Amino acid sequence: MLRLPRITFLTVAFCLFSAAECLGGFAGPAAAGDAAEPAPGVPPSLVIGDGARDCSAAKTALALAPHPEALSSASTNIDIQYYHLDLTLPMVTSTLSGTVRIQGTVVGSTMATLVLDLQNTMTVTAVKLANGTPCTFTHPGAVLNVTLPSPVAPGGNVAVDVTYNGAPQTGGFGYFVFGLRAGKRFAWSLSEPYGAREWWPCKDHPSDKADSVRVTVTVPSIYRVGSQGLLVSETTNGADKTYDWVSHYPISNYLVSIAASEYTRRQGTYNRPGPLAALYGALAMPLDHLVYTDGSDALPFGWGESGDMISVYEDWFGPYPFANEKYGHSECTFGGGMEHQTMTSLNGSSISLVSHELGHQWFGDEVTTKTWPHIWLNEGFATYSALLYFQQREGSYPGTYETQLASTYADARNAIGTLVLADTSNVSDMFGQSRIYSKGSMILYMLRWIVGDTVFRNILHAYAADPALQYNCATTSDFKRVCETVSGLDLDTYFSQWVENGTGYPIYTACALWLPENGHYRVQVTLHQTQVFTTSNVNVFVMPVPIVIHTASGDINELAQNSERDQTFTYFVPNQPTSVAIDPDKHILRADAIDPGACAPVSTGTGPLPIRTDIVSVFPNPASGQFSVHYTAGEEGAMELGVYDVAGRRVFAKTLSRTAPGVGAEFFNASKLPAGVYFIRLRAPHGEAITRKLVVIR
Repeated sequence: MLRLPRITFLTVAFCLFSAAECLGGFAGPAAAGDAAEPAPGVPPSLVIGDGARDCSAAKTALALAPHPEALSSASTNIDIQYYHLDLTLPMVTSTLSGTVRIQGTVVGSTMATLVLDLQNTMTVTAVKLANGTPCTFTHPGAVLNVTLPSPVAPGGNVAVDVTYNGAPQTGGFGYFVFGLRAGKRFAWSLSEPYGAREWWPCKDHPSDKADSVRVTVTVPSIYRVGSQGLLVSETTNGADKTYDWVSHYPISNYLVSIAASEYTRRQGTYNRPGPLAALYGALAMPLDHLVYTDGSDALPFGWGESGDMISVYEDWFGPYPFANEKYGHSECTFGGGMEHQTMTSLNGSSISLVSHELGHQWFGDEVTTKTWPHIWLNEGFATYSALLYFQQREGSYPGTYETQLASTYADARNAIGTLVLADTSNVSDMFGQSRIYSKGSMILYMLRWIVGDTVFRNILHAYAADPALQYNCATTSDFKRVCETVSGLDLDTYFSQWVENGTGYPIYTACALWLPENGHYRVQVTLHQTQVFTTSNVNVFVMPVPIVIHTASGDINELAQNSERDQTFTYFVPNQPTSVAIDPDKHILRADAIDPGACAPVSTGTGPLPIRTDIVSVFPNPASGQFSVHYTAGEEGAMELGVYDVAGRRVFAKTLSRTAPGVGAEFFNASKLPAGVYFIRLRAPHGEAITRKLVVIR
């Protein structure tokens, strides 16, 4: 686990961008738009950081600790609506005490016993209904069984108050931790994935979000407490102070958090920039940060950039999902970060870490993984969010996007197993960086290339705002549904091979030959996939493969819809090629080297070249209605002429019978096809496939 040193940065009043480019930022006490500057001598790598690594480090540390069984034992026939944690932390001991209200509606079947998750290291002293009626209970292991005075039918409400106390089980860097830092006491929680039951009674499963949550914490008055939502009151009671935090947004139990220490509170405002305000409405939202009091009240550099990050993400993802409350950070002692809803817990201030955790507010907090096998929907998205931020702020962090993309790309190839997890009992495996973070982000990277920037942005907006998913939970199939709906593409093969069932990545070899033909040059590219079972369980990754034909007069870009292990593609270019490159920009997660492979035979000789089977033209292209495909047939026999989408699904197909070599034309109608990229494929009688790209517009 990487333990990052805490770095303090000076605060100066300046914007990293010109006035026209500055889309938001931290508005501190001095002036709106204040931003922290890195302290002199701080290594650039610590300013930039690696958010995925740091986030993974914080969570995989849980594997060092004993942890409860993965499955929740809580009642499945209750829909949790509300939690109120009313706790006291004496801070002089590693204990807590208090009462938690659990309220919900019975669903499915009558409830006689309410079952909650709570480790029996915590001692339950009483359970009562909201009206004060006592309930009998048993508390074996990590299960709290509450016998209701009378059964409650479906549609009825259940509200119980559990009073308890104890020292939460700790280990590694998770659950609920008390400690001493620079002579000062602290406490913080990190419940993901199975740690909430270690310190409070709940339904410890991400799928059942409470509609709202209230966290009331009493501590000695020298301490401050951070949590989710808005701080509605601070009340002094003699030597103690009570902090009351309330959130009215749905929240999964593992995102409920507490952080307490001798904090300095730094507040500011996110003022939504004009172009975004025109889309979503004006917004002045609190930014609320709690920093350890170390003789300086300087805001860590990356934290001060959170306002600008929000503006970038609002552009790409949609409105900040908790705009009626806040965003902020509470400083903690574990390495890395945890995306607690509206108030991230952090030990670090790098741009990558802060942007990663902020991305979770949309993907992880607003839309939360429904079950832990789909955790890539949280972590892969957050990792890609950080890459996206660096790409959008290239002027401020030159070269960082390319460097971090290359690192993430390389790390993703170390992933073992499917992206959707088969086993969630091993916490270290659940949060393994190569698979869940790096490969997860590369799935989005490749998807963006397949569908294009505009459609990809629309997918992210639609996913965050989907009526069935917003402030709710999602699985991979839910995200796939959104992608297909927005793009109009069939992505079954893509998600099956890269996310749900497939492992590894393609290893390509290639050969390119060209020779003159009828005043042009015929270019023949043969692709081979050579991955074997030890590296991948996918025989053929079906992907559009970019092919760049370099000529003296410029580059010609083609796209080969590769759907076979050995496949040849033929193109005509007006000038003599000098070389051919396969996926030069690494749009596909693949092996680095594309070694020379065997070439399909091409006729040679001194006389005129014979007629070859080929697609001569597709016109018009782009097309919105009828288009024609002109072709040459180099031999007699049956040929297939088809139109395919980028997922390899056949849209139209015709069988052509040729009694002799010659030329021909066929007509298709694209008026009912969704806009996007398609491929015209002509398969010759001897098996050679010739492909041309077709763009359908609306």
